[in-house]
Amino acid sequence: MKRCCSLWVVAALLWGTVGCAPGAGPSDQGTRPPVASTEQPSPVSGADPMPESLPPEESGENTEVPNAGTEPPLSRFPEQRITLMAVGDVMVHDEQLEAALLPDQVSYDFSPSFSHVAPIFQEADWVVGNLETTLAGRDMRFSGYPMFNSPDSLADTLKQIGFTAMTTANNHSMDRKEPGVLRTIEQLDRVGMLHTGTFRDETSRNQPLILTKDDFTMAVLAYTYGTNGIPIPQGKDYLVNLIDHELIKQDIARARETGADLVTVALHFGNEYQRMPSPKQKETAALCIQYGADLVLGAHPHVLQPYEWKTVTLENGQTHTGFIAYSLGNFISAQRREYKDVGAILKLTLFKGENGEAHVEQAEWIPTYVHYYRKNGKRQYVIYPVSQTLAAVQQGQKDPVLTKEVLAYLNRLDKEIQIHLDSLEKRKEKEKEKEAS
Repeated sequence: MKRCCSLWVVAALLWGTVGCAPGAGPSDQGTRPPVASTEQPSPVSGADPMPESLPPEESGENTEVPNAGTEPPLSRFPEQRITLMAVGDVMVHDEQLEAALLPDQVSYDFSPSFSHVAPIFQEADWVVGNLETTLAGRDMRFSGYPMFNSPDSLADTLKQIGFTAMTTANNHSMDRKEPGVLRTIEQLDRVGMLHTGTFRDETSRNQPLILTKDDFTMAVLAYTYGTNGIPIPQGKDYLVNLIDHELIKQDIARARETGADLVTVALHFGNEYQRMPSPKQKETAALCIQYGADLVLGAHPHVLQPYEWKTVTLENGQTHTGFIAYSLGNFISAQRREYKDVGAILKLTLFKGENGEAHVEQAEWIPTYVHYYRKNGKRQYVIYPVSQTLAAVQQGQKDPVLTKEVLAYLNRLDKEIQIHLDSLEKRKEKEKEKEAS
């Protein structure tokens, strides 16, 4: 059962710390409610202009038209809706490398991990996630935490299951230094995966990633709080986007100048394993909305954090509302317990009106759980969409690897995760009610 959420807003954000070990401990939506209608008219682009009316003497029609001139002219740009899905960290720990290794002891297959969520992605126009590993090649040795390097086949799998784009700016971007950054870009290009956050040169860094469908466009920008102390080579700051308020402001403005209908900013920030956003996270995210971003997608805490609708007044005096997802949690990893094995697919409806203005219209959450088990002596890590899995069980479609204990846990998650995600918005509702009383 897909959950729907939307409300009002207040907010701001920040960055975090190192760590991504499987068992690591702590280190460091405004005035626009969701519309009730779920109709999605088919987008129309490139339509021929409406023909001019014939003069009365040539048309042969009755020229006495009741209420003439009171109806607005037909628009060449009808309403459009785009479905965007976003997930958090895509990681590959040593345990996952063992799970994906094939009998030839050379090749790796990651597709089994995504078998239950891949069909969901088919419902989306765009799917984005955070690639928190490098694809630096076998010669640089495959490894998980603390210095990630994954087989090239991971890129193939992500493309095959439906990802449109990956953000690559995170604290592990430099795990194999500059060669790792460049080869990761090369492998994503090889499979036709769009990407942003790390770059091979200044020219490509200054060109915002633009996702396009029909007449709808969305820019995606990505930044990280740091690179785990691994220095970015002098004179090559373009390799990895670091969180810098002026840089983000300039990049958002540049994206707007290119004609992007919406701007999404992916931020790798916050405190690891903390389920609520820090004051610095809220500050940074709010500034992104203030600079004109429509959507902020957070990652790095490795656990789900609540969302907010944030309304601000721009420099031109207009009000602007954006959606902030402070942390989308782990989408796939070998981290266990304390909600590190819980993530979500954020499903957003993006709207563009007849006047060309666009906004995030509606947000839904599909909680996910990474189930770990052993089969024939081999590790397995599989992502299960929580509500859909429980619905299938109720219909008699029992998955043999899901024990009673696991199903009990999924039932618990099904009840509590949405409450957690809604918590900031519910708090603001109560504050408003208190002020009004």
